[in-house]
Amino acid sequence: MEDRPLYTTTVRKIGNSNGVLLSKALLKKLKIENGQAIDFILNDDNTLVLKPVKKIIKPKRNKLNLSLASWDKQFKQAIQNKELPEKDIFEGLTNKFDENEW
Repeated sequence: MEDRPLYTTTVRKIGNSNGVLLSKALLKKLKIENGQAIDFILNDDNTLVLKPVKKIIKPKRNKLNLSLASWDKQFKQAIQNKELPEKDIFEGLTNKFDENEW
């Protein structure tokens, strides 16, 4: 007896990677939520099983502190934790306005 597919999709380009999209209906049927981890299990017969991990992983977000009074302390703490700022992607780039007006 041959297994009949529950769902068929294609591999497609997603950014710099390849992936598959799973329909909302399929995710609901499998009880998989957005952000939930999935284990990929490769069987001996080269079949792939997707198994939802029980624990849902939700990204942690720090509460925004908009008080300017504490920024200095936060910057010093970040530097101490080696949380350095991202490199400025515009560093070294110039334009005619900058050259003439500045």
